Amino acid sequence: MTAQYGLSIAAHQPRLGKLCARFSRVAAHHPYAWFRQPRSAAEIATVTPQNRLVGFPYPKYRNAIMEVDQSAALLMTSVGAARQLGIDPSRWVYLWGCGDAQDLWFVSERVNYHSSPASRAAGEQALGMAGVTIGDIERFDLYSCFPSAVQIGRDMLGIRADDARPLTVSGGLPYHGGPGNNYMTHAIATLMAQLRAAPGDKGLVTGLGWYLTKHSVGIYSGAPPPRRWRRHVPDHDQAGLDSMPHPPLATTPQGRGVIETYTVLHDRGGAPIRGIIVCRLDDGRRFIANTPDDRGVYDGLMAQEGIGRPGAVSSRDGMNVFTPT
Repeated sequence: MTAQYGLSIAAHQPRLGKLCARFSRVAAHHPYAWFRQPRSAAEIATVTPQNRLVGFPYPKYRNAIMEVDQSAALLMTSVGAARQLGIDPSRWVYLWGCGDAQDLWFVSERVNYHSSPASRAAGEQALGMAGVTIGDIERFDLYSCFPSAVQIGRDMLGIRADDARPLTVSGGLPYHGGPGNNYMTHAIATLMAQLRAAPGDKGLVTGLGWYLTKHSVGIYSGAPPPRRWRRHVPDHDQAGLDSMPHPPLATTPQGRGVIETYTVLHDRGGAPIRGIIVCRLDDGRRFIANTPDDRGVYDGLMAQEGIGRPGAVSSRDGMNVFTPT
């Protein structure tokens, strides 16, 4: 996302620290969070032995924590069933709108790596069904496996980067923790408790699965929706998403290319061990490659933005190798 925002790596890192610190502070006050220690933006952004790099640009404190002992559950009924069960109406929370969509399944086929057309479509479905705009939402929980998921989800929903509204009610996967995708249940359960206390508010929760592939959005309120429930059928939107143009894949590329996105993986000691690059050939085809096993290459990609950087690729013995120039 650094290049998409027109920032240098040095300028983007503190912004990521501030984004994540907001999540950390929420988790610190959540009674069921796995980590209730608030961390500052500087602490989250600074690489240390305790906050080692995992996959550049994310050190440990920006990664989802799934190995937790947590559980959450939701009880969903009709209004009629809730009355028959004797559930006090003050505890009712209503689903106003929902949306579901899926981006192109293979990561190599994505339109680009800084947006999610499916996330935008799911948000539009949910907002349209609820009859509200993003400005009408008081509370959010954006799926937060990594900062890029938060940034893309925020951008696709049309939330400004400087919006003061908190983007999480529970604290997010790196700080609240969550057993895989069941983190969503924790987020919705937390939101329900808040909406019971403020029934006039509306809250929006997003979820995703796989590599930012499958997206869901739900809008909730403690007040009943003003319009009749009518689910938007996402099939039409999905057909358009599935047919979006995307670059063909070159499996054995040769020649010159330009970096689209990349990461540098690290071992548990914090040492770089592999560079993974997604590039475009001069003819527009996309390819995926490793970098040479060269500390200088790793350090160069981590010191200065590599997106847009040219280089040469060769394919040999089933391995694509891209060398930046």
